[in-house]
Amino acid sequence: MKKSLLALAVLGAFASAASAQSSVTVYGKVDVGVVHESGSVPVTNPGGAKRLQVQSGVTGGSRLGFRGVEDLGGGLKATFVAETGFCADQNNGGSGGYCSGGGSFMGRQAFVGLSGGFGAVTLGRQYAPSFIVVTTIDPFGTGTAAQISNLFDVGTAPGDPRVNNSIIYSTPNMGGFTATVLGAAGEQVGNWRVGRTLGASAVYSAGPVYGAVSYHRRENVLLNDDKTLWNVGGTYDLGFVKAHAIYQHTENPGTGGSATNRTAYGDVDQYMLGASARFGAATVMASYVVHNDKGANNFDARQIGAGAMYSLSKRTSLYAAAAKISNKNGAGYTVGNASTPAGIGNRALNLGVVHNF
Repeated sequence: MKKSLLALAVLGAFASAASAQSSVTVYGKVDVGVVHESGSVPVTNPGGAKRLQVQSGVTGGSRLGFRGVEDLGGGLKATFVAETGFCADQNNGGSGGYCSGGGSFMGRQAFVGLSGGFGAVTLGRQYAPSFIVVTTIDPFGTGTAAQISNLFDVGTAPGDPRVNNSIIYSTPNMGGFTATVLGAAGEQVGNWRVGRTLGASAVYSAGPVYGAVSYHRRENVLLNDDKTLWNVGGTYDLGFVKAHAIYQHTENPGTGGSATNRTAYGDVDQYMLGASARFGAATVMASYVVHNDKGANNFDARQIGAGAMYSLSKRTSLYAAAAKISNKNGAGYTVGNASTPAGIGNRALNLGVVHNF
């Protein structure tokens, strides 16, 4: 009897160890807010028409995801992520009915890879390293009306910072330093450079300091035209307040563009200065963003934004945010949010609730 009990105990221990070697986590986010947009914008909204909506994904797209890891032994692990967007308001999803992720099932992220002492290699649809840097430094995390991406170019295409067909290598953490390199195939017949994407970042994160530089290049996006982004910035936690700052230079060789085209040709310098402070369960944020167009169009713009989040629990928060853009020389930049990258006016107010699970 004792031997049988001992055998069962040993088998139970082995079963527990085996089950601990692999796991799949279900996670997600449900975000719904009230969005009020107004303000005159040349060309697209010269009359200053107003719009009131209930939108899904104002701070960040509502999503459902699966994250898994399997221990292969010897420190080697297999990992995967499969994440799809959905519309909690069932109205502003666009193509395919998804509020984020390009209108595709599992279109937010979908990748698989290996990790170990060498770092990690992942393949699939993934965030660009430059976007990770920008969204980490932005006090609003590239969400709400005050998001930096109203005036910054943050990804492979306006409103989509993910890269298809990508391979990413990330180094292990070396005393706070990490580096990431991305390469993505354009997969065009006859010219392997058409649509190719390259990217990289170097980050130092330790204690109160986060500092980073990043590079992102999209090749032959429009008629053999290349676009290159350079970023440098960081945050510093002073205890009572955190300072945020970033500079971005965008290279757009070519001619043309329009007041409403965020990828308008001509080099652009962009800056953001911001701050965030925590008061108990509340976090208050503010930022000032500058878009300095050095091309012939000279489409300049400035944005001022402010907001707050109040944590009701570890998973649920209330939020409020507002922003205003001042366009110059006929520029037509609008105040959007994570759900709708381009709004209709140069002013917007958001109020909502977000739950993470």
